Amino acid sequence: MDTLRRFFRFLCPVLLAWPVWLSAQSKYAGESFSVGVGARGLAMGSAFHTLATGPEALYWNPAGLVRSERGPDNCLALMHSERFDGEVVYNFAGYSRNLKRAEGPLSIGVGLIHLGVGGIPLVTRLENPGGELGPENRPVIDRYISKNDFAFLAGFGRRFSDKTCLGATVKVLHERYLDVTATGFGFDLGAIYESYRLVPLLLSLSARDVTTSFLAFSTGKREYIKPWISAGAALADGYRLPGGKITGALEVSVPAERRRKNYPSDGAYLMSLLHLGAEYALYERMFLRGGLDENNPTFGAGLSVRGLAVDYAWIGHRDLNQTHRISLDYSF
Repeated sequence: MDTLRRFFRFLCPVLLAWPVWLSAQSKYAGESFSVGVGARGLAMGSAFHTLATGPEALYWNPAGLVRSERGPDNCLALMHSERFDGEVVYNFAGYSRNLKRAEGPLSIGVGLIHLGVGGIPLVTRLENPGGELGPENRPVIDRYISKNDFAFLAGFGRRFSDKTCLGATVKVLHERYLDVTATGFGFDLGAIYESYRLVPLLLSLSARDVTTSFLAFSTGKREYIKPWISAGAALADGYRLPGGKITGALEVSVPAERRRKNYPSDGAYLMSLLHLGAEYALYERMFLRGGLDENNPTFGAGLSVRGLAVDYAWIGHRDLNQTHRISLDYSF
């Protein structure tokens, strides 16, 4: 608990300082880096900041890196998804390793997120350059271009006591389209506390882009990615059933920027902050998952055999098309 108090003493001044720099920031900057990684967590409504382990914890909550110290020392994770007939491609690759140290368990990891958008029409002229835009004078598509966003992640998780895990992730961001490039930097913090008093629970607190990440463009423009705070709870060992168990998670993620005006009511806005997820594991081999991500339904399934896990997620959306995601995890 002393370690957690020191963590909160560091985090609270950062949160209190938000109003000082928020007024100059760009709304919705860095949204391409907030899609999430891993089909398991996405199928559980993105209620995964508390349960994430291995390389996927680099994105959700770096403290979770060290929660796999009792398993294999190495873990490799891959994910791929496509949307809009393959025009939008999203990929993740990550690796984590558990280090045995006399001072206590320590895990490190690296990862790469890529989002590519192709088929973007580039228009620079009209059919009749001397006339006005209209039905008889349409824009001419010169060519199609693409935009690519990358995020390189490197982080660690350390167990400071039997119940407390802390972690941090450093992020290097890069965007490119046409001749314009942007490079940025940021980092995330996370904490997980294991409570076994009444009901075995995992409690988590994580801060993404905690000091406000930035993107510096080659044009001289600068964008700022505002922080998010996520808090959650999950069943530590699940609820045992014949042949398997059920694990549930509840989380709330709050952005620093005000997004209330984008929703028709206070209830709709509050639901957008909520994440619910559940997983049924049958003999620790087959998995069924479901959840609610910002009021959008999610479902999924998984299969794990000899260290290799294959997971699938279906993610619905009230405005956009549904998304299918597949990920592989290999522990060795």
